[in-house]
Amino acid sequence: MDFTQGNILKKLIRFMIPILGALILQAAYGAVDLLVVGRFGSTAGLSAVSTGSQILNLVTFVITQLAMGITVLIARYIGEKSTNLIGQLLGGATVVFSIELTHSYECGLFL
Repeated sequence: MDFTQGNILKKLIRFMIPILGALILQAAYGAVDLLVVGRFGSTAGLSAVSTGSQILNLVTFVITQLAMGITVLIARYIGEKSTNLIGQLLGGATVVFSIELTHSYECGLFL
């Protein structure tokens, strides 16, 4: 998809819809969790689900934003015809994602 030519709004909406859909599904997942625990659980359980949902949303947001930034850098390197730098970028990104996931696991977010 070439964003430098033609109608940018149509291309941007087409690019944005999957991301927006994923964010809506994630919010719906948190809402359903809260509804089920609120109906069948205790107030302590409701508080735990609410807090855990917010922390998991934060982790997901950080990872999503890192991935978007990497995508922008890859596009920049392709535009500059510096494709030899993409491997280094992906290697660094793998390290950053590994650190983020390890830290999230150590904090007890993924049990």
